[in-house]
Amino acid sequence: GSLRLMSLINSTAIPSSGGYEIDQSLRFNDGDSAYLSRTTSSAGNRKTWSFSVWFKRGNIGGTNNTANKDAIFGGINGDNHIRIGDDFLQWYNYDGSADYGWISEAVVRDTSAWYHALWVLDTTNSTATQRQRIYLNGIELTARSTDYGNPPLNFQGLINSAGVHTIGVNTSVLNQLFDGYLAEVNFVDGQALTPADFGETGDYGEWKPKRY
Repeated sequence: GSLRLMSLINSTAIPSSGGYEIDQSLRFNDGDSAYLSRTTSSAGNRKTWSFSVWFKRGNIGGTNNTANKDAIFGGINGDNHIRIGDDFLQWYNYDGSADYGWISEAVVRDTSAWYHALWVLDTTNSTATQRQRIYLNGIELTARSTDYGNPPLNFQGLINSAGVHTIGVNTSVLNQLFDGYLAEVNFVDGQALTPADFGETGDYGEWKPKRY
């Protein structure tokens, strides 16, 4: 089936020095083909949205040219997704004829650490480089030179269209399975949010969650 529910695991709490603590997560085992799926009946805002997630990787590797990439979120088809490939944070946006996206310079290779990532699409922004942004632990990332480019003004991607969306796998390919833990997943329709909406800096400089 397209929907598989994993048990909540209290022992994988995201560390927090006081304040809001996320004490439950979902364990995705790529060997079990575990993922979540939802089919939306109506479209939301396809120009502006924010996707926030805390994740802990189960393994590293998975090159950009194999099926071993860790997809975190997908929408409508295989060209609209958020994923980790070659240990870089990536995303692609497609409107049915052209695709845009980029790959981060930063890598996520620590399987013992929780990371917070925020992807923001806002094609109403007049600055081209601000139309698709990725933040890692509160810091805005820069793209490698191998990026696919920024979408044009008021571009409408297929994510947030009416149709199937997935967590833990690429939507139509269904073979870029995420392996690890995901927690506090938020997809916010119609708003270009910032890391401060989901986290804050602790007393020792660590990035920690707060209630959205």
